[in-house]
Amino acid sequence: MLTVPAFAQISVPKSLDHPGIKWDWKIKAENYTFDVITVSNYEMQNVTFNEMNKELVFLGNSTHDGNIAEIQIPTNLIGGKLTVTQDGKPVSSIVIPGTDSSTVMLKFNQTGTTNTSIIGTTYLPEFSNVALLVMVLSISMVLLIPRIKKF
Repeated sequence: MLTVPAFAQISVPKSLDHPGIKWDWKIKAENYTFDVITVSNYEMQNVTFNEMNKELVFLGNSTHDGNIAEIQIPTNLIGGKLTVTQDGKPVSSIVIPGTDSSTVMLKFNQTGTTNTSIIGTTYLPEFSNVALLVMVLSISMVLLIPRIKKF
């Protein structure tokens, strides 16, 4: 016997004929390795990362329509405002920003091979600490140089 609290609701999707498959992609950037997690009801074949464009490219292949995907991207890899395209054309998606990762949800009806690109506005934001270090060193030099000239 299954008991469910009064506020809970059990929902079984009737229109989803293809269950989701979870993939954990290891993306190397600089000296770091990031886990990009995808769950989709079509085959994800490959994920590549373009550092210059702050872009993840997902190659997928589907034999059916009614495709859905959920993609979890660490914000330390790419972050900011995320833009999503499929085969070079902007697509509607749901982007849920989080503290450690952002989740992108897609739904589309295309069969065959699909290239999905997610482009961020930031890349490896923890390196902003280097900018802080440069600023502190610059200020220190400005303050020390006049004292050295007095000697």
